[in-house]
Amino acid sequence: MHEALEVRTVHDGDASLVIVTGEIDLSTSTRVNRELDAVLDREPPPARLRLDLSGVSFMDTSGVAVLLKARRRALEHGCRFSVSSSSPTITRLLEVTGLTEMLRD
Repeated sequence: MHEALEVRTVHDGDASLVIVTGEIDLSTSTRVNRELDAVLDREPPPARLRLDLSGVSFMDTSGVAVLLKARRRALEHGCRFSVSSSSPTITRLLEVTGLTEMLRD
């Protein structure tokens, strides 16, 4: 059984923080993707977008794809993008996939 996914966004001036808890997989990654798109579609887009994955217990390759898409879109908007407070499970996934440096704060 899936751990319920929760996605919450906090805006503070020109910075946005997206906090995700639960599992990110093929069936839930769309929700994370929509939230990140909504933040980046704001006018003006944030100068900084942080993604807090400390409450994420599992993420598969569909979640990794969402992170890479959000990073690319953020850079296109001149927005700094980073993943912070990742759980040990997610930290290991980012290390194995070589994404740690790319997504670092």
